[in-house]
Parts: sequence; structure tokens; C-alpha cells
Amino acid sequence: MSKPLFRQEAIDAQREKFFGETTDARPLPMWVFTALAAGVAFLVIAVGIWGQYTRRERVEGFLASDIGAARVSFSDAGRIAELMIKEGDAVTKGLPMARVSFERATGQIRSTAAMVAGELGQRRELIEREQAQIRELGAQQVAQIRRRVLDLLNEISQLDRESRLQEQRLASAREQAKKFEDLGKEKFASEIMVRQKRDEVTDQELKVQSLKRSRATLERDLAAAKLDEPAVELKARAQADQLSRQISELQQALVQEDAKRESLILAPIDGIATNIAVSVGQSVAADASFATILPKGSMLRVELLVPTRAIGFISKGREVVMRYEAFPYERFGQYRGVVQDISQAVWSPGEKVGPLAIKEPVYRVTVALDKQTVTAGTQEVALKSGMLVNADILLDRRTLLEWLFEPVMQLRGRF
Repeated sequence: MSKPLFRQEAIDAQREKFFGETTDARPLPMWVFTALAAGVAFLVIAVGIWGQYTRRERVEGFLASDIGAARVSFSDAGRIAELMIKEGDAVTKGLPMARVSFERATGQIRSTAAMVAGELGQRRELIEREQAQIRELGAQQVAQIRRRVLDLLNEISQLDRESRLQEQRLASAREQAKKFEDLGKEKFASEIMVRQKRDEVTDQELKVQSLKRSRATLERDLAAAKLDEPAVELKARAQADQLSRQISELQQALVQEDAKRESLILAPIDGIATNIAVSVGQSVAADASFATILPKGSMLRVELLVPTRAIGFISKGREVVMRYEAFPYERFGQYRGVVQDISQAVWSPGEKVGPLAIKEPVYRVTVALDKQTVTAGTQEVALKSGMLVNADILLDRRTLLEWLFEPVMQLRGRF
């Protein structure tokens, strides 16, 4: 058996150097742990004394105008033929904002409503021509009667002149007859000549009577002609009025047909057009929303729906932190307002306030906004009526220590 080259002690010594030299472990001093514990305790006490927490009530709501916006909707289903306004335009009461077509096309080129309107238009033109003819005929008849009246007046005038001459002839004949009678009495004239002169007087008297009868006839004709003039005028006017009523009925039918074809959406108030929900060519349903008109000078405010269980500590002047659903708060931040008014009435489940349906009894809380816009980078984007809002109503603010000992204080108050 051969001996090893190195002693066993030397080999063991080299092995211990490979794992490193051993040292004695000394425990940390007690004062280090004491200082660390004191620091943590001081930090906790400082946070409890100076740290604050604000209790808040989280609710939902929507933006609304402070004056009262006018919602414009469609009365019937149709198609937007023309849109005369755009978002943010100022509108004037009574002026058109859009034109809606209600036409339904048939297999023919023209729509049914257009064909009916064309027929009604042709009938109206025929009646208008007939009315013009009646008026022209009445005017001609009146003119003819007036000419006859003038002719009769001229004839009466001429007859009066003839009557005066005939009266003179009669007077002359009577004078001659009297002279011959005197001569006959003195036997200077024959009986035959006296009788002849008397016959001449009778002939002249008959002519005078004939002229009087002719004048009476002319006067009757004149009176009848004067009565005919208003009668003809009245008859022509009555016929024209009857045709006017028919034209009016046709015009009303045309208006109704035009209303079936298309309709104008008029602005109900002066204001600013917002929330325009349609575009040209779009089909719309009956009662669908067209736009909202904000009155001039109106401001937006937030209407919050606060449950009855959370209304107790909410009062006017409370600060509100709001987040608009249309503008994610992670990107656009939160905005502030102040409670302005609290309704006295409770809204019941099933009712609808603005765009929100009520699920539990709530009070309506009005909040005045600090800003009417949302900051998006370097731009200010205007808020719109109807936008949904999530809000925190800030209630009482206390230190953490006060919140911690609140149960104890409540128990103390009871006893």
C-alpha cells in the first residue's frame, strides 16, 4: 500500500479555503429596530392626523339647457331631401331647416302623389279659365245693358223734343180751329172747313197721346234695363264665387297632396341648432329626433339623478366632480361644478328624465358648470345637450383619524 503524496491535514486546509473563510455572525443592535418602529409609528400618526379623505356620492345625469331646449322631431316617416342647416348654425323661428320627401314611387316614372297633384292642377286651370270666361261674359252683358240704357235715355230725350213740338202744333191747331169757329159763326167760313180744323186738332191730340205712350214704354224699358244691370252682375259674381270655392277646394287638395309629397321642418324658436341626427338621403321614422334648438343666450347645466337614500347630506354649494361619457376622463380629465338647486319632488321608478330611465326613487339635482367646453389638446370642444355624465358629489371632508374614531364618537353620542 503506497503513501499519499500530501498529508491529510494539508488537503483539508485547501478544501476550507475553496468555500471561503468563516466569520462570526453578529446580531443588529436593538436601537436600529426601535428607530425603525418609531419612524413607522410616526408616519402612521402623521397620516392619521394630517391625511384627509372626502366622502362622495357617485350618481349619473345628463347635460341640459338652463332655459329649455326645443326638441324637433319628424311627424311622419320619409326621406331627407334637403338639409338647410348644419351643427352650430343659428336658426330663426319659422324658417325651414330641412325638407322631407314622403313620395312613394310606383311602377311608372312619376310617383302617385305627383300624378294626383298634376290632375288636380289641370282641373284647377280649367276652372280658372271657366271663371275668367264667366267674368268676361258678365262684363260684356253689363256693358251691353249700359249701352241700352244710354240708347233709351237718348230716345226719351228725342221723344221729349218731339213731344214739345207736337204740343206746339196742337196749340196752333186749336188756335186755328177757334178762329174758324168764330168765322163760321159769322158765316165767313163753311161748316166743312170748321169741322176739318176740329179734326186736325183731334189728330194732333192723338199724336201727343201717342208720344206720351211711347215715352212711358221707353221709361219702362229703361227701368227694366237698370234693374237688369245689377242682376247680371250678381249672377256673374255668384257663378264666379262658386268657381272660386271649387278652386279653393282644389288648392286645399293640392296642398294636402304636396304635404303628402314633402314637408318643411320649421324652426320652433330662435336659437342654435345642435344634435342634428340626420343627413341628406337618410330615411327617417315617424317621431324620430331631427335636432335640438338651444335658445339664444342659454347655458348648459348638469341634471343629476340622486337616489333618495343618498340625498341627506347634499345641499346647495356642494362641489361636484364630473366625467363626461363622450370624453373619457383618462384622456380628457374631470371637470367641476357646484350644486345649484335640489328638487322638492321625488321621481318614481318607470319615469323618464331626459335620456335616462329612473330605476329607483330619485331627486333631481341641478349643477352649474365651471366650463362649457372640454379641453382636447389645444382645442376647446363645446359640450352638447343630452350628453351623459357620471359625477361625484363631494360631501364632508375629514382626517383619517376622525373617520377612524367616528364609530366611537357615535356610540358616545348615544350614551
